[in-house]
Amino acid sequence: MKKNKIRRMVCALAAAVLTAAALTGCGTPKDCEGEGKITTIEKGVLKVGINLKDGSMGYVDENTAKPAGFAPDTAAKVAEKLGLSLEIIDTTEENLLNSLDADLYDCVISTVGITEWNKEHYSATKAYADVSSVQDKLGEKAEYTKLAVFGKKGSCLIPAIQNQALSPLIKDGTLSEISKKYLEKDIIIKK
Repeated sequence: MKKNKIRRMVCALAAAVLTAAALTGCGTPKDCEGEGKITTIEKGVLKVGINLKDGSMGYVDENTAKPAGFAPDTAAKVAEKLGLSLEIIDTTEENLLNSLDADLYDCVISTVGITEWNKEHYSATKAYADVSSVQDKLGEKAEYTKLAVFGKKGSCLIPAIQNQALSPLIKDGTLSEISKKYLEKDIIIKK
């Protein structure tokens, strides 16, 4: 009788651990490993928040009235690598991360540096660029110069962006070319 009671307790404990793991996102399928199915706010569309008043990093081209600059071109290449169409949503520097919480867009590709607070409240890729040497090309001086792509905390999209888009775009030199085009320097961090 004692053995049955112990077995039931062990089974109950195991069930509780598995339930907790499922609820916290542990053991999620390949999505969060950056290799699986990508989920976005609007199916098939990568919505990216960008500050389009940020000098060479992001602006509206006067001739075409379309977004241009390092961030929009990077966003276009990321969306292409992920097999998604791109929608750029212009926002202010102050609202870039805050608007992620309101589900206005899937991620931020702009002059948002890596800080402890940002990493605590949002998911981020590895730093892919450092703007410290091109401050004169920015609309506003960046306090934190190592840039990452940010998304909602726990978002499976961020590992996918890192593994399926950023890493290959860094490796093949595409991001370096975009950087030289708009910033006259290679600001890409190669690891």
